[in-house]
Amino acid sequence: MYTPNSTFGVRIYSALLYLFTPLILLYFGWQSRKNPDYRGRMGERFARQVIPQEARGAIMFHCVSVGEFMAARPLIERFLNDGSDRPVVITCMTPTASDLVRTIFADKVYHCYLPLDLPTVMKRFLKALQPRAVVILETELWPNLVLQSRALDIPVALVNGRMSEQSARGYIRLSWLFKPVWAALSYCAAQTDVAAERFLDIGVRPEALDIAGNLKFDIHVPPSTRDDVSEFKALLGNRPVVTAGSTHDGEETQLLDAFRRILPSKPRTLLILVPRHLERFDEVAKKLDASGLRYVRRSSGRPITEDTQVLLADSMGELLIWYGLATVAFVGGSLIERGGHNPLEPMAFGVPVISGRHIFNFSEIYQQLDQRQAVRWVDDADSLYATLSGLLTTIETAQRLGAQAQQLFSQHRGATARMKSRVEQLVSNT
Repeated sequence: MYTPNSTFGVRIYSALLYLFTPLILLYFGWQSRKNPDYRGRMGERFARQVIPQEARGAIMFHCVSVGEFMAARPLIERFLNDGSDRPVVITCMTPTASDLVRTIFADKVYHCYLPLDLPTVMKRFLKALQPRAVVILETELWPNLVLQSRALDIPVALVNGRMSEQSARGYIRLSWLFKPVWAALSYCAAQTDVAAERFLDIGVRPEALDIAGNLKFDIHVPPSTRDDVSEFKALLGNRPVVTAGSTHDGEETQLLDAFRRILPSKPRTLLILVPRHLERFDEVAKKLDASGLRYVRRSSGRPITEDTQVLLADSMGELLIWYGLATVAFVGGSLIERGGHNPLEPMAFGVPVISGRHIFNFSEIYQQLDQRQAVRWVDDADSLYATLSGLLTTIETAQRLGAQAQQLFSQHRGATARMKSRVEQLVSNT
């Protein structure tokens, strides 16, 4: 059995987390004003829920939020459809991700929030769940989740691992806490050679490290989604569509400014605005009210008519549909310092990508796009207007950019099968 190296640093971290738990509870209470789920499921944060018998012995996937869950989806589906009847558990941290898990998988999986990373709480959760393996997406590394799992002889895999230069420097500064945690990983699947080198630098054991590619290239577009795209395209006819996906506060105002300036020359253009977080849907609706643009909310059930200028996509799990409809796509979180979001979804449909320059969360993918001149960079409303106007006017250029992006997307598929095989090896060895 693995014995975790419970260093002084980990003990200090745990003590501080106990100390700050009241503040965390206050934060949840504050957030519950916008989403009651923060308050209504508080028992899950302390592993006080009843774990059903049929969920025990599962492969557990931890996906902190929506982006990680969507990346994990192809891998989760592989486990669900491999004929083993082995249960799958999905944990997350946010109500937005929780709603999406329930929407997509319903009762095919057991789902709950990951408890707070307190050693006693995490141990109680893991003993009740008894997972065959814990699979963590990207870099969501909680020290007690990892160390308590290994103390119970549960293998821990980090898949789709990405590690920016900035993050690596941070982990090196905090090596007194994180080095034994990285060393405890049973398997670490890095997306790239560069990420793999950084994982070694921060403490991952060489024998646990693998360069497996990026799960996000294995996006599966379900037939039902393609059917929805076809239905909407039939409704919209030949209207140009600009999809702005995963937008944040500070971006919608610039998008609406640029879009208003496009309308005089392209009056039939439709903007599909998809805020990143559901708790901001009403806030963005107020911005649309103030803009004077004619819009409908997806949640209202009202149809998109020829007079509709903006669709506010205040729904969950439909981002692929909106990217599939796009003539041009802006990927949000990039005009502000949020690190950007996943450009692979529009790439899968051959849609040209526009992005701001704050893309450190997806720097490797954007670097490959940039090398192929398959992305257009913008800095503000002025450059966004100029870029959108140019691509909507010169459709041949937009189509060429989209084709180059789709070719890059197709060349990098296959990570899902490799990672599933390695996780299966971990399970069979326990």
